[in-house]
Amino acid sequence: MKVGGARAPIAFLAVLAALLVSCAGTPAATPSTSTATATSLPFPRTATYWLEQNEIPSVEELARYDLVVIDSEWGHRLQRADFERLRALNPDIVLLAYVNLIDYRPELGSAGYYADRYALWQFRDSTTSTFPQQWLARTARGARVSEWPETVMANLADTAPRIDGRTYAEYAARWVVDQVWLTGLWDGVFLDVWGDRIYGASHSRWDVDGDGSDDPEDRIYGPGGPWERGITSAERIMRQAMPDALLIGNGERTLREGLLDGRVFESFADLGGGRNPASDIDGYLGAASSDGHRKPGLALNINVRRAQAGSPEEYRNARFFLTATLLQDGFWAPMGQHYGELAYYDELDGGGLGPGYLGAPLVANPAPEQLDAPFADGLGVVAQDVVRRDFEHGIVLNNAGTTARAVDLGGTFRHLAGRQDPATNDGSVVTTVTVPPGDGLILLR
Repeated sequence: MKVGGARAPIAFLAVLAALLVSCAGTPAATPSTSTATATSLPFPRTATYWLEQNEIPSVEELARYDLVVIDSEWGHRLQRADFERLRALNPDIVLLAYVNLIDYRPELGSAGYYADRYALWQFRDSTTSTFPQQWLARTARGARVSEWPETVMANLADTAPRIDGRTYAEYAARWVVDQVWLTGLWDGVFLDVWGDRIYGASHSRWDVDGDGSDDPEDRIYGPGGPWERGITSAERIMRQAMPDALLIGNGERTLREGLLDGRVFESFADLGGGRNPASDIDGYLGAASSDGHRKPGLALNINVRRAQAGSPEEYRNARFFLTATLLQDGFWAPMGQHYGELAYYDELDGGGLGPGYLGAPLVANPAPEQLDAPFADGLGVVAQDVVRRDFEHGIVLNNAGTTARAVDLGGTFRHLAGRQDPATNDGSVVTTVTVPPGDGLILLR
């Protein structure tokens, strides 16, 4: 599945296009993997978040993970047989199509490379687009509003000008349904830059309703505001047309009405990424256990490597992020230095024990207050700043504090026997452990 050459057309695109055209007019069957499958997987639940456009990992590499996010473009650039083989290697795999409905590029590469983006942004060639300029966010004086370099932000507010009877939010939602979901390749959609507000926008005041006057942020964003109403209308369209699809939002999106299945946390609990670990963990626990998402929900935490590869710091960070994720029922996606480099750690398969080696948790979908209480029934605080959660075949300890803590395990457990960090995962049998600050441990029964 390697694809070489920068921004080059893909040779087999025509074959796949012919296959898709032959099915035109008939909605493709959606994959059998669904919310039920995604949320009945044993633990740890692993993921990868691959956004590289020039190449993609092999089927065998991707099949190692429980959940895979790749750009929706790969649905046009890979053959359907590649997806079928991936599912054959891992029948429980969850495939999410990455979609960005916000960032309009004034220029694209070849149509073969950007097949579905040509459709979304209505490009006739790499520089000619018929996309309504009224749907792009601008100030009253015409200055572009951008949240990403060399792009213009699309206007998802419900007060955006209506073109052919619909707002951009309504148009974009139908594009997701018709151009992405109905290929039948995906289990759901990952909506990037999908928040209650766009924090990185280049202008805090802009003309959200096209009336010639700039509006302040409190007239654009916030509960019940035009931006929130717009993205909620888009979510309703997608959910109605894709009742079984997994819909995951990125950014600070409030989950409501069961429209989305869950949220993504990037740089999750990563102090090196400017995050507050304790706050992120609380936010993740609250969002995952809330009533706002479609039941039973799906949460995804993503981290890049910020330490030297192979260093004790890298492995300590990985243990911390994974054990923090294991305090609830989410998936953890470790990446290399960027979103075009895979990463894999001993803790993901128990040092060779196999996927899902921890089994099911003793208590599923715990609420934050359960994990804040003293340890009981397989959940809770076992030392200051240290939280424990029990599974069928092991336990998880996470220390989000700044001091090492000794923990009496109340029984006999065994460290993993790992290859990457044998100083920690040495296979030894223990009844007490010391968990360093910003670290975590997985122990087997």
